[in-house]
Amino acid sequence: MSPGVIFWLISTLMGYVTLFLSALSIACGLYCAAEIAEEYSSMSLKVIKGTLGFVGVCHFLCLFSGVGFFTLLISSLCHLTYCLLLPKFPFVSPTSLASICSILAVLLNHYNWFQFFYSNYTPIFQVTGFFMLMIWIVPLELFVSLCMEGDGLPNEQRVGTGKGSNVFKGFVEVFREIWEKVAPKIGLKKVDGIRKMY
Repeated sequence: MSPGVIFWLISTLMGYVTLFLSALSIACGLYCAAEIAEEYSSMSLKVIKGTLGFVGVCHFLCLFSGVGFFTLLISSLCHLTYCLLLPKFPFVSPTSLASICSILAVLLNHYNWFQFFYSNYTPIFQVTGFFMLMIWIVPLELFVSLCMEGDGLPNEQRVGTGKGSNVFKGFVEVFREIWEKVAPKIGLKKVDGIRKMY
């Protein structure tokens, strides 16, 4: 006997609830990481450099496991592109050549590995783990660590202070402002006493 409509509705609804809660958990984790990275920017730079080195070693080891040289070369060059953001760390200008190249490198790296996994079947659990280490971890570290250039105090030192407006927290602030404008229009009450967390 096959499951009925009620089973399908419950499992589908709870699947979406689980997806929403997972996304919320990831966002909270990224926010906490942004707070820590902003407070300890010199330590964040060391962690990013260490991660880049570790990912480089993993690229080298993948060379001996049958992954194509060209695929690994493209991925390695993408990771080297992220190093362009490190000299002015933690500050970044969104229109700088380094920022644009890094964004293009993230997109190219995704395309590169999607092509690889399209032609080489691998279970989704392994693909996700591979993507986390070889594609997402360094851009995520940079995303939660970098601050917009020009948002710091006028007299502060530009390198290693980490006291500008964090890029990730800036996105959170934009969504918070949008929510405050939209919530009353759709009939939700504004909750008093909620202040900015930063």
